[in-house]
Amino acid sequence: MSEGALQDRGGGAGEARTMRAHGVGVGELQSAASTVLAPLVVTAPGTDAVRAPFQASIDAAALGRVAVARVRGSGHLVTRTTRAITSTDPELLKLTLHRARPAVADQGGRQSRAESGDFVVFDMNRPYRLEVVDGCDVLAVGVPRGELGRHADTVARQTARRLPADTGAQAVLAAFLDGLGRHLHELAGPADAHLADALVSLLVAAFTERAPGRMDTATELVDRIRVYALANISDPSLCVASVAAAHGISARQLHRLFQRSGTPFWAWLRHERFARIHRDLRDPSHGHRTVAAVAARWGVHDPRHVGRGLKEQYGLSARELRALSPSDRTPGRPPPPGSSP
Repeated sequence: MSEGALQDRGGGAGEARTMRAHGVGVGELQSAASTVLAPLVVTAPGTDAVRAPFQASIDAAALGRVAVARVRGSGHLVTRTTRAITSTDPELLKLTLHRARPAVADQGGRQSRAESGDFVVFDMNRPYRLEVVDGCDVLAVGVPRGELGRHADTVARQTARRLPADTGAQAVLAAFLDGLGRHLHELAGPADAHLADALVSLLVAAFTERAPGRMDTATELVDRIRVYALANISDPSLCVASVAAAHGISARQLHRLFQRSGTPFWAWLRHERFARIHRDLRDPSHGHRTVAAVAARWGVHDPRHVGRGLKEQYGLSARELRALSPSDRTPGRPPPPGSSP
């Protein structure tokens, strides 16, 4: 039984686009998976892909620009071919969480065997193969590189490597994805923007988490600082000095690190704060909150800074944002400075 491609579930802009396709064959699974992410080739290895008994189910939802799908059923081979990749394809990273049989991932000359409970990342703009052996229960996430901002390269460096999801931020991300997988068909409305934000933040945390003493590049340190700052973004005292002290470096070193990344720390933090204020002001569910309360939630307590910051970043005042029509107020989040479009 299939309920078609990712389609709006009514109710206007901002609601989740969902798909449910159960008891499908190889061809239908290929079509569904290609609709959710990008053109893919799905085959049942060692069999006649048309006549062999094959059954699978796929549940999927689009949370803003982030796609989440759960695929269950017979073992199969997924291939992203050179022929299917075009220059107009969006820059997309795919994360898989394997919950059943082992899988073999192959991209860019790197191959790994993912066991149950492992993550694997793929770059959708390069060819790859993923063979799910025997049976399949996989959660897949498609994230545009622009949503990850400066973290995108850190995540992309991990392609075709297994990342166990049994401890720390990896375990938290896995639990979050398991919950999404069970409730994909129920997702709708303004909450989707918050779920997408949470998913992206957890993904960044999972792939930038490092034990003390294992940090070996400036990029990894910047990633850790960004994760720390986002976790404490509501603290009005968060500043260059406090963040530098928390990471055992000087304020001057922190400035140098962020100069290399293209955006000063203070500018990046300001943008992230106003992105969240902007989103909440556009969200009808926050209509009962004052502008000051919304801004304070994200660490901005000076009313003069709120109005000036919104005008500079979005060209609208808080009052103008709230005066927009409901469809125009659908939550969204622009990419951070320096991220891919």
